[in-house]
Amino acid sequence: MSATREFIMPIRIAFGDCDPAGIVYFPNFFRWFDAGMHEMFAAVGLSAEKVSRETGLVVWPSIDAKATFHAPARTGDLVEVRSSVAEWRSRTFVMSHRIVRGDTLICDGTVLRFVGERQPSHDDVKMRTVPVPDWMRQAFD
Repeated sequence: MSATREFIMPIRIAFGDCDPAGIVYFPNFFRWFDAGMHEMFAAVGLSAEKVSRETGLVVWPSIDAKATFHAPARTGDLVEVRSSVAEWRSRTFVMSHRIVRGDTLICDGTVLRFVGERQPSHDDVKMRTVPVPDWMRQAFD
């Protein structure tokens, strides 16, 4: 299926987001990828809390995450996290993320996610993938 339109989330880089060299510490980009996806889904009425509460599904765990870093970002920079669903698959979907400052691409990457269902176990952490619900895909039409 085709990609969704981009959702844009602005972020002001804080001092605590940076390493001793004064540039963004790389794990923060993955944190912002995650925040961008959650804000995007919430914007169409599918917050993780609501979906989990109403359906019992385990929503959007990550299976794989990749990023390429193109330029540094520093304290005080205003950047945009631009997120979209690049591809819907039967049991997973690929999130695409770009972090930009003006016309400068800072970082881009993808995160493979799934929808899950808890499996009975004593540790309550076992789950299995389930088909991506039609209502989830349709929320982005």
